Amino acid sequence: MWVVALPGLYADDMLDEVARANDIVEVISSYFPLKRAGKDHKALCPFHPEKTPSFTVSRSKQIFKCFGCGRGGSVFNFVMLRENVTFPEAVRILAERAGIVLRQQAGRGKPQGPGRDVRKALEWATQLFEGNLRHPTSGEPARNYLAARGFNKQALEVFHLGFAPAGWDNLLKAAQGENVPVRLLELAGLVVQRDDGTGCYDRFRGRLMFPITDALSRPIGFGGRSLGDETPKYLNSPETALFRKAENLYGLPQARARIEQTRRAIVVEGYTDVVMAHQVGVTNVIATLGTALTAEHVRVLKRYADEVVLVFDSDEAGRRAADRGLELFLAEDVCVYVTALPEGKDPFDVCRDEGPGAPGFERYLAGAKDALEYKWELVRKEFGAASSPAAQRRALDAMLTTLAQAPVFAGEEANVRRDLLLGRISQALGIRSESLWAELRRLRRRARRPDEAQAPPETPAAGHGKRWIAERELLTALVCQPTRADDVAGRLPPEKIDDADFRRLYEAMLARPDRRDRDIQGVLRGIEDAELASLAVQLYDRGEAIEACRKETDTGGGPLARLLDETLRTLEALAAEEKLAARGRVATEAGGDEQAFRAFAEARKKQQGFLPPAARR
Repeated sequence: MWVVALPGLYADDMLDEVARANDIVEVISSYFPLKRAGKDHKALCPFHPEKTPSFTVSRSKQIFKCFGCGRGGSVFNFVMLRENVTFPEAVRILAERAGIVLRQQAGRGKPQGPGRDVRKALEWATQLFEGNLRHPTSGEPARNYLAARGFNKQALEVFHLGFAPAGWDNLLKAAQGENVPVRLLELAGLVVQRDDGTGCYDRFRGRLMFPITDALSRPIGFGGRSLGDETPKYLNSPETALFRKAENLYGLPQARARIEQTRRAIVVEGYTDVVMAHQVGVTNVIATLGTALTAEHVRVLKRYADEVVLVFDSDEAGRRAADRGLELFLAEDVCVYVTALPEGKDPFDVCRDEGPGAPGFERYLAGAKDALEYKWELVRKEFGAASSPAAQRRALDAMLTTLAQAPVFAGEEANVRRDLLLGRISQALGIRSESLWAELRRLRRRARRPDEAQAPPETPAAGHGKRWIAERELLTALVCQPTRADDVAGRLPPEKIDDADFRRLYEAMLARPDRRDRDIQGVLRGIEDAELASLAVQLYDRGEAIEACRKETDTGGGPLARLLDETLRTLEALAAEEKLAARGRVATEAGGDEQAFRAFAEARKKQQGFLPPAARR
């Protein structure tokens, strides 16, 4: 390990050091496989659904670019998008990956927002709850409960389980003793305001505490389980700036390595299911946070897994939950299976009873049914039990809607799996296959997602004026020839650029003069905004295509140099025209003011070489 100083927020030499230690192909390959495509590498884009790979990674340029959704940038920008973190956090992740210790010089960093302090409060509470569990007397009820249920010490440590003793202000008193502000505890969802406005009380009391973390193992909230028959059985943190139940999954940091290794995730319903599964060695298990599966859950899992197994209770509620979940996965083109455990059993029971390896649980997983097979069984039962043609129609529509929403079945081209399913439906329900096909096509047209019909994201020139087009050409040339930034700024400062995104990119380039003797890597290294980095890569690709048109006989600056000079002249001419038009408006508003009109006429003569007829009299 070695130390790199941060003279500002991040010094350029530090960014260079971290970037050199993290080859972009190796970093992205650690998330999902890349395939060699000539001198570059390709894959399905992780940021939007697609069937044909359009995500390209260049080792020579150390950049990535998706030609489908337009995302692009450096290795830092990729980690920002993939992990949903800020630029500084992406730098930290990559530094840790390379064994580089970052330290910030005193007084030179950016002020931190309240989110960082809230996270510190959550970290403090996690340690407090863990300490409570270990306490010889106050932690005894929770330890007895855990021992009775068969949890071992290692599992408790891996998941940082803790205890909130009974009482209304244990947490508050501990916070007061360590100068933790009550306001932070409230923002973190750890305390609740009293109805009469006389203060706060602890949210979690007499509960076993399950810390909930994000994918980077940072605390975001808690789940508290009662030790007896108290209601509710499980109490989660409220929604906060950090904690959103619809987006997070319990146990993801602990399961992530195994999920990425096997490309398979197992989704269960409870915290204790997850902890016990990991305890017996089934370590790719995660759970929702006391809520139904959402599309955001599916998108999170899709980052790490190609195959998902849903494990639900065998009762009617469990079957319906599985039904709702599988449609979400199919809509995102994720391979999904469903298994139901025996009546009265849950993953916790099966794993605890079988011990290390949980061979019985693994057998249930191996026997999981393909999502559409599972869906078909539900529909067939519902169709058979239907009391009217309308009820039968609803059951059939449910099956066909699922087929229509799944991208793998959306095309008109022949699909063996789809044809076999339609054939089985036709035979079992006595409905002509032609009718099923017609209905499926109708539903598919209705269910077609907007992003399937969208054009590539590069902003078209259509609908934009001459100035926008010229500004785009200027920035295209500049990202490819950053050494000319100072010359251009002397003639056209950033405030003269109308388009906000182009102006921000221009300012970012000018802010890092030491980067202007480098290529696209140097330009991107100074951009902390992922959207701006994507714009820079789009313009760079466009500029490379323009430069590729250079003729063999061209020994000068080439197409990009000419483009830069021409667009500069165009923008200067447009600025002059706008200035002249402004003087014309002043003259018009002045009415009969002959002096104002003559000043406008002279300005026009100077720019255009002639006087308007009215000024010659």
